[in-house]
Amino acid sequence: MKGSETGLLRFMGGYSDRYIIPVYQRRYNWRKEQCRQLYQDLQKIVTERRASHFVGSVVSQVTGSEAMTEHQIIDGQQRITTVTLLLLAMANMVKAGKIVSQRGKMLYDQIMETYVIDKFARPEDRIKLRLIKSDREDLAKIVARDASDSSSNLTINYNFFCEELLRGSLTVDDMYDALGRLQIISITLDRDDNAHLIFESLNSTGLALEEGDKIRNYILMDLIPSEQETYYTEYWEKIEKYTSGKTSRFVRDYISVKTQVTPTISTVYKAFKEYRQQFTAFKPLANRPKPMFARL
Repeated sequence: MKGSETGLLRFMGGYSDRYIIPVYQRRYNWRKEQCRQLYQDLQKIVTERRASHFVGSVVSQVTGSEAMTEHQIIDGQQRITTVTLLLLAMANMVKAGKIVSQRGKMLYDQIMETYVIDKFARPEDRIKLRLIKSDREDLAKIVARDASDSSSNLTINYNFFCEELLRGSLTVDDMYDALGRLQIISITLDRDDNAHLIFESLNSTGLALEEGDKIRNYILMDLIPSEQETYYTEYWEKIEKYTSGKTSRFVRDYISVKTQVTPTISTVYKAFKEYRQQFTAFKPLANRPKPMFARL
């Protein structure tokens, strides 16, 4: 594991980098309250002439090829996604002529080509931030300057930033400069680091994950990134659909059938983890079965 201090925009601005939210992560869930706090922090950076402002850590594992580096974001997706929404609000408002930058329309190009899109990539890879499937389309619409879906959490927060920028308490150039002063600790996991334990530790505070969420994460994190999407779509997404989202209860019933012991709903993840560890114990990796929910 390696950690270093860097600017958030510098982290997000790699020319050939992609920022992947793995399918085991929950949906983007920041609300206006968190967005308002971020906006107020940025205002203080300007008015108090702060050199920097620390906003937390971003934990990732790096994969990909020489042509494209992929950062699998284990922790920090809420901050990265929210800053992307603010950048899009700034760029699109300048493009539409609703706010004015000293850089003129060049600010739009600078934001879009540095932090949002790679115009030379294949269409499916052009947006540098790859959210989970249920959020991906909403972000694509905002990038295309379509913010008409008021039910989308991404769109709600994007529109909030547009409204704040229109109020004009700070110029868009001051806001862009303030974003450049946001600092993070970038933590990159090595191949041998235990991602399960790190993820559990990082998610021990804040909005608690449900037992079904923990089980999904535990299994999918054991797969290589290319397999995570496949198994999520082919198996877990269907389980969520046919159980109406009550995956914790479904897995509890499954464990009850297999072990003849019924765990409480709050200990389903622990029971499932123990059962799976017994199931795979002492088996060579090549002979280990598919992820367990592929057989549920």
